[in-house]
Amino acid sequence: MPKLRLFVIVLCLLLAGCSKNQNMTFDNINRQLDEASGTENNLWFVPANFSVSSFDIKYGNNKLVYTWTFTFNEKFYQKLLITKPQLYYRLLFPKEVSNILKVKESDYFQLQPIETNGKRKYAIELPLNMDKKLSDEEIELIRNNLDYNLMIYNENFKAISMLEINKLSTDRTIYFK
Repeated sequence: MPKLRLFVIVLCLLLAGCSKNQNMTFDNINRQLDEASGTENNLWFVPANFSVSSFDIKYGNNKLVYTWTFTFNEKFYQKLLITKPQLYYRLLFPKEVSNILKVKESDYFQLQPIETNGKRKYAIELPLNMDKKLSDEEIELIRNNLDYNLMIYNENFKAISMLEINKLSTDRTIYFK
């Protein structure tokens, strides 16, 4: 995944450098990313299209609940409505957290279908039942660890995006003119 992220960053920088005569609009960037990947209508969960606005971790009754809120850019939302993809996600835990939870990653969860009512902001809850009660120190370490990764997969469970996510995540949307 780090190689894919590096590729996308280098590609964006290259495209930005080569675009002196091109207008860097949302459509141009998506078209260039689709062309670079060799596919049309590829789903690109990049900050211009998709942003995480909050991340929260709650614990109670031997259960951890991870919740994050995200927003789709209007044009990306429209693209998702047209393509109606089956998307799955999985949370990858930092080493310290996986040592406590005894797992490196969550199960796959399917993203609910995109609503046609114009709603672009969604919240996802990921519950994890614990076999044992967590100590206050373990709960604090889980809540304060900042190295979670959110993986997004297509219908074939092929990773299409990895986002660094943490409880201090803020809206990192980049808007193009």
